[in-house]
Amino acid sequence: MRILYHELRKIWRPSILLALLALGAMHYYLLMDFSIRFFPNGHLAIEQYQTAREWTEKYGHTMEPAEYADAKAEYEAMQVEVDARLAADPHFAQYGVASWKDYQTFQEQILSQDDGSADLEAYRELSALLFGEEYDFAGYRLEERCNALIDYEFRQIWVKKALAVQTPAEQARKAELLTTPRINGIFANICIDNLSEYACWAGIFAILSVVILLTPFGVRENLSRMPSEQWPTRTGRGICRYQFAAMLLSSAALFLLELLIFGSIYATTGTGFFWNSPTQTFLLGDFFWFDLTYGQYVLCSLGMVLLLMLGAAGAVFALSYVSTSSISAILKVLPLTVALVFATAAVTVHPFTDANELYQHTRIMGVEGMLCGLVCLLGLSAGAAFVWYCGRKELF
Repeated sequence: MRILYHELRKIWRPSILLALLALGAMHYYLLMDFSIRFFPNGHLAIEQYQTAREWTEKYGHTMEPAEYADAKAEYEAMQVEVDARLAADPHFAQYGVASWKDYQTFQEQILSQDDGSADLEAYRELSALLFGEEYDFAGYRLEERCNALIDYEFRQIWVKKALAVQTPAEQARKAELLTTPRINGIFANICIDNLSEYACWAGIFAILSVVILLTPFGVRENLSRMPSEQWPTRTGRGICRYQFAAMLLSSAALFLLELLIFGSIYATTGTGFFWNSPTQTFLLGDFFWFDLTYGQYVLCSLGMVLLLMLGAAGAVFALSYVSTSSISAILKVLPLTVALVFATAAVTVHPFTDANELYQHTRIMGVEGMLCGLVCLLGLSAGAAFVWYCGRKELF
């Protein structure tokens, strides 16, 4: 344990840690801050989130037919309230708009016209009022609530029409959804969009931090001729095992540290409210291959990033130790880093759904997890093979 402790000290140098902190802060404010400050981003997204949250609080994680009837009655009550305001507003009265349905009819008439600039200006004026702050964005709320109710009514049709080209596995998944209440789930799919964007950039930084922290270690050992100094003793011959373990522990520690920082920041978005909600929902969004709650989906994404970090640590360990200079190490590690960055982006953007690009190219359900497992296995195998080699080579 004492040897492992000192090997860890050689990795966690203050200069590298300061560089990582500075790079992490810059990475966050340039690429990740937008996902936090502007969630949910824009109207309709805001209303979708509010609708899903209100319905989850009232009905639980699924909506049954009786609950749908209650939600529809609630929508009609909202419409009556807005109708009363519109009927009493002279701005709407002068154009014959006294209700939400009148507004929709007026909208259809205006949009079907090729000219009529005066009517178009009137339409813009009314829309600015109804969809503005003065009416508490009532237009957006009614529009989103109406769309959500329609989505529930046609949820089975949506599942049947999903996926233009289907594999047998996709057909089996659709049949499974149609015969179970899984498509009754209540969930705001914008949470998946936001999580994917945030997890992608966080995962990319996680890979870069592993490479930056670990690459100098083996090079420094070679430049200071430490392997030759340690070789005459039995403990020195096995030092590579401790160094490999130190690199893996450092990679895991980086994961936990970044999870604590980035995870705490992401928790401020409020998406944790849906932790136990099913990701497959009638509120139109991605088509999921597995029955996962949002919390399980988050844990799967984190697990894939951890596997990639461990794989990166094993590969960097081997490449660093076969490098005799910093330039040599950079030239060896750079292609690996680029490949891992692309792999991270491929597995963290809408994983386990029909929207994932890696799935679209392979048509294999769960291919994201398979790729991460393969990268981890290859990286750890490379590191373990180098440890085995170090214990048997002769130094002169």
